[in-house]
Amino acid sequence: MDNPSQTSKAPSWPWPWTMEKLPNPFALFAPQALNQPINPGWTFGNVISVTEQNSTAPDTERQIVAADSYGRQLGRVIDALAVLIAERPKNSPEAKALDGLLELHDKIDRIKSQAAAHRLERIGADLATLKSSDAAEYRRVAKALREALDEAR
Repeated sequence: MDNPSQTSKAPSWPWPWTMEKLPNPFALFAPQALNQPINPGWTFGNVISVTEQNSTAPDTERQIVAADSYGRQLGRVIDALAVLIAERPKNSPEAKALDGLLELHDKIDRIKSQAAAHRLERIGADLATLKSSDAAEYRRVAKALREALDEAR
């Protein structure tokens, strides 16, 4: 075995060099360009598409919505209409037709109040967690909240 002519040589692997001469083996299994929409036709959240098909100036409309959402715009219109409706005589012929808008206004106000109460309950729960996990930070935050509440009076 000490004879160099009898020592085994590591096998030579020609495949890296022969692969260069072959076409891409992955081309048989995968597309050359991967371009596909994810969840085509699906919408998540409150999405409104503004395009040239439904707006004469979609860029302007996008800028307006970026400044004030559709919800905020509708809320202001409904609030203003509720004030105007309240000024009308209750027994006018139009009053019955406008009652639906007043009911919508009241429903929206109730939803806003419930959402605010829920957020405040969440703050209370977060404060309780903070009090048990970091007393110093709890005191700092509680003091800031007390000051904000005093200023709001």
